[in-house]
Amino acid sequence: MTGLSPILTKSFASHLGTRGVHFYDTKKCEFLEWNEVMSRLKEKFPEQFYDRLIEAVANYDPRSEFVTVTAGGGQLTIELFKAEAI
Repeated sequence: MTGLSPILTKSFASHLGTRGVHFYDTKKCEFLEWNEVMSRLKEKFPEQFYDRLIEAVANYDPRSEFVTVTAGGGQLTIELFKAEAI
């Protein structure tokens, strides 16, 4: 996969097998474990959003897939990467 941030790739490698989310921008990447992310989201977002997010990403394999989040311009983007695409 071309154009993937080296910071993000390094975070993927550092947290291989750990269920969590990589929050990143052009300068840094912060990894938070799944339980911490879900408890924060449940507190701050409407229940419908939380339920859809859980449904969308709850069954990913942290050994071969990576959940990322970026925010900007009033928009939140959630992506799922597969290791073989990187």
